[in-house]
Amino acid sequence: MRAAIMHPDMVYQFPIWAVGLSLAILAVIGTILLELGVRNFASADFRRRHNDIAAAIFSIIGVTYAVLLAFVAMLAWDGFNTAKAASHSEAGLVMDVIAAADGLTEPARTNLRDSMKRYTGAVIAIEWPAQADGHVVRVGDRFLDEAQRLVVSLKPASQADTNLQALLLESLTRLRDARQERLLTAETTIPGIVWFVVIVGGAITIAFGSLLGAPNVLMHLGMSWLLAVSGVLVLVLIIALSNPFRGDFRVSTAPFDYVQSRFEDSR
Repeated sequence: MRAAIMHPDMVYQFPIWAVGLSLAILAVIGTILLELGVRNFASADFRRRHNDIAAAIFSIIGVTYAVLLAFVAMLAWDGFNTAKAASHSEAGLVMDVIAAADGLTEPARTNLRDSMKRYTGAVIAIEWPAQADGHVVRVGDRFLDEAQRLVVSLKPASQADTNLQALLLESLTRLRDARQERLLTAETTIPGIVWFVVIVGGAITIAFGSLLGAPNVLMHLGMSWLLAVSGVLVLVLIIALSNPFRGDFRVSTAPFDYVQSRFEDSR
């Protein structure tokens, strides 16, 4: 399980609730064993005599770790929202190209629409499943290249045609930019060193908490494992959001599904 945490890609083959439950159970068991182990080496009375100093240090460690968790969680959340926004922007720009293509004469109009239709189909059927498996393919590039060549080859007969060509070229450029941003977010993950620091930091925080002396062992155990579970919940959130196109809460193909439905409606 430690390897699965250090390499979160491995956990996406399981439901996120199962991952969270497994990690929570392991955290509780580990916390209980740690607390019982500490009690064998240092009695509760001995630890209570050092509670003032230990509590002060523990508060610093706890705040530092909480800030770290919040930072990593916000980093994951921002990446997820960026991926979602890029996907919606990309699909919207496909619609812009289709709408502008209506101003073209045949066969350029049909050819450009066909290129956009094949592009949309490739994104949904090939690129998205690849992203869900943890790698990026660029099948759609050739359809964008086809569309680009088609628009560049147009021979405007009037100022209106020239403006339309410029609009199409601008839309295709913006589409490429949005596509590149989506592919970049699919490839970007939280660095391994961050996972290491988060996990080790959590272990240190829980371990230091066990050094505090409490009169009642059950009360101390309860507080310790609740602290551990709260950290696990944030860790599960980070895992769920750190790869926007993987897992149960991945960015969906809904924007492109809508674009594809418009192609079907326009038949």
